[in-house]
Amino acid sequence: MFVFGKSGLLILFFLLFLNNLNGQELRKYSATRLVGNSPQIDGILDEKVWETADWTSDFIQREPFENEPPAEQTAVRILYDDDNLYVAIRCFDAEPEKIERRLSRRDSFEGDWVGVAFDSYDDDLTAFSFAVNAAGVKSDGIASNDADWDETWNPVYYVKVTIDDLGWVAEFRIPYTQLRFAEKEEHKWGFQVLRWYFRKEEMSLWQIIPRESSRWVSLFGEINNIKNINPKKEVEIIPYVAAGFDKSEPEEDNPYTGNVKFRFNAGVDGKVAVSNDLTLNYTINPDFGQVEADPSVVNLSAYEIFFAERRPFFIEGSNIYNFPISQAYRRLPQLQSGPGGR
Repeated sequence: MFVFGKSGLLILFFLLFLNNLNGQELRKYSATRLVGNSPQIDGILDEKVWETADWTSDFIQREPFENEPPAEQTAVRILYDDDNLYVAIRCFDAEPEKIERRLSRRDSFEGDWVGVAFDSYDDDLTAFSFAVNAAGVKSDGIASNDADWDETWNPVYYVKVTIDDLGWVAEFRIPYTQLRFAEKEEHKWGFQVLRWYFRKEEMSLWQIIPRESSRWVSLFGEINNIKNINPKKEVEIIPYVAAGFDKSEPEEDNPYTGNVKFRFNAGVDGKVAVSNDLTLNYTINPDFGQVEADPSVVNLSAYEIFFAERRPFFIEGSNIYNFPISQAYRRLPQLQSGPGGR
């Protein structure tokens, strides 16, 4: 027989409350070490090596009908070797001709899309997310502080998509240089897969997370059985060279016309992983035009137009300087309703 005092009853009530809040069984997936040749990243899962990994499915709706089966299921397989993770995601669709394929800018989450996220720190706070839509446009970012989203992170990874009679397929190769993890013999990471089914405005998750919860990364499922891999030191160099010339027609009594002037500019951005927890970012003569062109604007007002900063060195990771009063200053797109989280 157990006898609880008032304080004991309060603690028991609190623990039961937390259990009901989280409420969902923790899902686990065991990754498979790749033996033999690595799969070709072409969006076609015809290599024998994929058959060595188990499928995991049973996704659950989060939007619009929470905890209901989705209209179309999704299945995932994961392989790994000494240098990369390989992710195959099969998105079933009974009407593949209606799959929404939208060409758009990176990080826009347009049309049908699917994504995978890894909490490789296993800290319940940080996740590295990689997504692609049915047209092959990448969307990616880092979740920090459990639910704070930074889409300015643009990792280097490889993904191809194809459409077939069963729906569509996304095949990823994610180098370990784009993840951060400890140096140990066996790894257990947080793991999540999510799919946006455009025609029904439906979000389904591998590990369901309650809509009313303000948490995200800390409620991920788990991927395990990743053994004998080592952290990779990222070294990234992105140079640019720009050239141009100006030519003007000669004008009488104007010595500054009728000339051809050549212009040349060069610079470099880069990253160096000093350690598994510290990355040095550097830039030399960053170029405003190296990322994308500013939109055309006709200014009919008396005020100057200011365009948003787009240089990666100045915007990537800038969310760490945000100190919001309310919960989650920049919420994850996945946590909001509507296409692409808008």
